[in-house]
Amino acid sequence: MPRLSKSAAVIATLVLFGLFWPTAYLTARSNGKLLLAWPIRVGEMVELSYTHSVNLSPVIDVIEWTGREFVVRKSVFKTFGAGIPMPSDGIGTELISVNGHYELVGIDKPMQSIPVMTQTVPNHRIVLKRREASLLKLAGSGKVVEIEVTRMSVVTRLYILIFH
Repeated sequence: MPRLSKSAAVIATLVLFGLFWPTAYLTARSNGKLLLAWPIRVGEMVELSYTHSVNLSPVIDVIEWTGREFVVRKSVFKTFGAGIPMPSDGIGTELISVNGHYELVGIDKPMQSIPVMTQTVPNHRIVLKRREASLLKLAGSGKVVEIEVTRMSVVTRLYILIFH
């Protein structure tokens, strides 16, 4: 039986370790089914884009993953009008106009997970590092999608994606 060299044994051990070591994934689940799993790192920003249900304009919520929780940092609005939150509502610290849009900043709301109800309007989309997915397309209309960070290994992720 052939023996592995020390360097080959070390490389094989590192590869196996990497395949089974749990890492953080931004996940979206509905009724227990995994809809997406994207790698995420501490400090990365996730965007939740949608159409405002009252004034039908685009909104982007900017959310940071701190390593322990999500923190909603700001909301970006194309237009200002009915139903748009303001600091006087107790949400955020300042509403500013930036290059033709509005930003509600200083929200800093911590959340362990983000529940989203899928509908044609608002058609929530999740964006991370130039990846975008429509939660409506993934789950269908009228479903609750739970966005969270889950630690799993590459092997576990592959198993879930192949067999579920």
